[in-house]
Amino acid sequence: MDVDAALALVTAAAGGAATAAGQRAWEGLLSLWRRTTGRPEPQPVDPGDGGSVRWLVDRMTQQARSDPEFASALCRWAGEHHAVLTVEQSAVHNTVAPDATVNGPVIQARDIHGDIHFR
Repeated sequence: MDVDAALALVTAAAGGAATAAGQRAWEGLLSLWRRTTGRPEPQPVDPGDGGSVRWLVDRMTQQARSDPEFASALCRWAGEHHAVLTVEQSAVHNTVAPDATVNGPVIQARDIHGDIHFR
């Protein structure tokens, strides 16, 4: 598994943290972060808070790009937990900002299989 795929599973781990297997994967990820960087996460990371999860993904992306050992450990973590972190367990939150100006149709979806046509 490559680093980008492993990083994508970080978000899936957050979304799946409500299940026992997802919680173990999430805790394993945070433990990996602490062990590899030698420090706790500077702010609490609530798997239900999209902003916290994005913050963690950003930090992990930077770390993986600059530290091959962390990248390798992250890929091992992803390989171990990939089976329980399926797309079906990930959370998707579609939002149009309250002050957004939309001129036309908006589609918000998680999985689209096939074409979308506007008439």
